[in-house]
Parts: sequence; C-alpha cells; structure tokens
Amino acid sequence: MAKKRKRTSVASFVHHLEPASSHDGTQAAALNLGAYHPELDLDSLSAADRAEYEELLPKCLVHPAMFPTNMRKYWHQRFTLLSSYAAGCLLDEQSWYSITPESVAFRIAKRCATDGIVVDLFGGAGGNAIQFAFTCNRVLYIELDPLKLRLARWNAKIYGVEDRITFIQGDSIELLDVLVASNLTSADPKDKVWKDLTRADIASVQAVFLSPPWGGVGYAQNPTASPSAAPSTYSLSSIQPVDGSHLFARVQAAFNTSNIAYYLPRSTDLEQLQHLAKTNLIPPHKPDVKIEYQYVNNGTKLSSLTAYYGNLAADWNDESDNWFPAAS
Repeated sequence: MAKKRKRTSVASFVHHLEPASSHDGTQAAALNLGAYHPELDLDSLSAADRAEYEELLPKCLVHPAMFPTNMRKYWHQRFTLLSSYAAGCLLDEQSWYSITPESVAFRIAKRCATDGIVVDLFGGAGGNAIQFAFTCNRVLYIELDPLKLRLARWNAKIYGVEDRITFIQGDSIELLDVLVASNLTSADPKDKVWKDLTRADIASVQAVFLSPPWGGVGYAQNPTASPSAAPSTYSLSSIQPVDGSHLFARVQAAFNTSNIAYYLPRSTDLEQLQHLAKTNLIPPHKPDVKIEYQYVNNGTKLSSLTAYYGNLAADWNDESDNWFPAAS
C-alpha cells in the first residue's frame, strides 16, 4: 500500500481559526491555512514581507471551509483566477468573485500594450494590473479600499512586477473630478495634480482600463425570474458607484483619450456600448467600438466581454482578431 503524502505547512505560524470564521457553521478549529500556498518559501522572504503575509492571511479566504456555500466554485477556480496562487497569492471575499480571470486579463493587457502608461481605475486585488505590468511601460493602479491595495501589492510581488506598478490609495471618482476641473497644459509637468500623480503622469496615459463594480456576486440574478429564465440584459446604469455611461464620459474628459477598455458582464446591452462611441469619442477617432467576448474553462464558458474604444478599436485585424459588432 502506497504511503499517503504528508502535507506540511509552509506557514507554521498559522494553525488554527476560530470556529466563527467558517461561513457555513462547520467547526473550522484547525485549518492549516499555509498548506494552501505550498510554493511560498517563507525563509526567502524579508522580515517585512513575512510580517505582511502573516497579517494579510487571516483577512482572506484561503481554506475551502472558509467560503460561503455560493462561493465555493471560486475556490475550485483559483488557478484560473491567478495561476501563481500556490506561490502565495491572497484574495479577500469580494476579490474572489470580482477579480478578472488571468487568461482574460492577459488578453486585455495584450490589446492595451503600450510604451506609455495604462490606468487601472478600479484596481481591486491586482489581477489586471499585474498583467498590464507585463505589456506596458507603467501601470497606475487606483483603489479606494486599503486592504485591496495591500493585496494587490502583495500579489504583484508574487508575480515579480511590483516595481512596474504605481499603487495609489484613493477614490477614482474624486480623481476624475480633479482632472476634469484642472488645466494640464498650463502648469509645470512636475506639479502634483492628485495624491502622488503629476501632470506629466497624466499626460503620459495612453489607455484607461475600466472594471467598476458590477453589483456583487449576484449581479446577474433577477429575483423575480424563474430559475430557467434567460439572463436579463445588463444595463450600464447598474454600474457602481456611478452610472456606467456617465463614468465613460468622465474618464474620456479627464484623461483626454478615447483609448478605453471597458470590462463588463457578458449580457451587457450592446446598443448602450455603441451609443457610448457615437456620443463621446473625441475626434479624430471614428465612432467605433469592438467588442470581444471572453471565455474561460478552456473556452467552454462565456465569462465576460470587453468593449474597446479609440485606437484600441481601430488597431484591430478583422481577419485574425475575434470581435463582435455592437448594434448599429
């Protein structure tokens, strides 16, 4: 009889959780959390990094027993969300269902590749920012939640791209308001316009990535519909914290660019996406949008869509690139 493989923890300092930490009421008194990061070598970490890991670990969902029943599927999909998860990646509860699957984030990052700066306005746990760091000269990551910023910085460190991302904790809507009200051409490029961002930083922005909150894990559920009913069309008015159409217009005005990638639910109203192009795009860009549907699970499940505007839509090979035309 073959011997059972012994599971050893790479985080010996974490052996127990209080039973109350379990969402489904099970007695999770001895969950060895560190065992779920078997590729993380704690001895190789600096004292500061090890301390950060120790502090972040209990704030995240790591053991499957910690997940609410309706979120267990995300645990099973952990390596599609972050392929380096076993090396120590961390996600809090909201990040498990809001992070962009890595294959999708990679595809978007390739489309937005630039020698300039890409802005990730709603950075979350860093899934998109990490992939942008591989294809862009620099990433400006903006996130209001300080915990998610710490998670994003930690995850970026796991992927080795932390130094290519500027992490800024703050309200993206406030940033947009400041930029719309300012005159970037009339002051010293080194002047700070918001937080640590300078006018030169803003002038170097080549593309903006939008992945605002869709409405939570149940965003697509209609409580009055039958279980067999087809999913309803998702409206941009459901975007949080502001109407999605208004958000698009403010982003374009703030950064003076039409190069916007809008990451949205798969059922988003295509007529609304086309309307954004017709009413908002800055000349000389044509009122065009290219919509790419993204699949996961080896191409078997439709996950989301991304609408590309400006040069991101124009620089498209219609013969080799997959895209879906919006309603005219």
